[in-house]
Amino acid sequence: METKPTEISSSKMFEGYNKRYKHFSPTLGCSMTFHVYFPPSPSPSHKFPVLYWLSGLTCSDENFIIKSGAQRAASAEGVALIAPDTSPRGLNVEGEADSWDFGVGAGFYLNAMQEKWKNWRMYDYVVKELPKFLSENFPQLDTSKASISGHSMGGHGALTIYLKNVDKYKSVSAFAPIVNPMNCPWGQKAFTNYLGNEKAAWEEYDATHLISKFHNVSATILIDQSIDVLFFLPPIQECFQFY
Repeated sequence: METKPTEISSSKMFEGYNKRYKHFSPTLGCSMTFHVYFPPSPSPSHKFPVLYWLSGLTCSDENFIIKSGAQRAASAEGVALIAPDTSPRGLNVEGEADSWDFGVGAGFYLNAMQEKWKNWRMYDYVVKELPKFLSENFPQLDTSKASISGHSMGGHGALTIYLKNVDKYKSVSAFAPIVNPMNCPWGQKAFTNYLGNEKAAWEEYDATHLISKFHNVSATILIDQSIDVLFFLPPIQECFQFY
């Protein structure tokens, strides 16, 4: 088991480096991959604030890193990009790959409550395990200075994670997010299978419901509903304005 990160690939971009790693996740019970973009460092002791990027349905940790061009802004602003995968993989749970919007590639950034899907605990992985793992293994990252962002299903994850952990993140930015999954087919399918039929459990992962519990958070939330945001640098650059 990879208790330490194993580097899979490395490529130079905008004077920094894209690096892909794998490690064993005790939270998910399987090996996971994630990307880190390290900006150019002004000194050996410099520590970078981080921006977590959560991708959408069918995606992995590679989509945003390959397609977005966000490394240009991250390099200029001195922010490290962290892109985890979207679900556990390789567990061979019956039905995990039967549809594109549930199971593999579709973790919905929640902690499943149904026994069959007990390994689907992406909420705990993103909020607890991954930041701790990064802090312990990459001294150049300052995970105490973090923001979170995402697209579609990842926008849903970013919003709900932020609203339940406002002390952990400087800001949240969501692009074309699923903001009310309780009332759309994707969310209803995922919530029923992962969480069961109890609507109280669903409300804990619905940004529209969660926002009603909080006040004075609008200044640190950016939502852009453009469908082409992954290829449009200016909205991506807005993610870095809160550091």
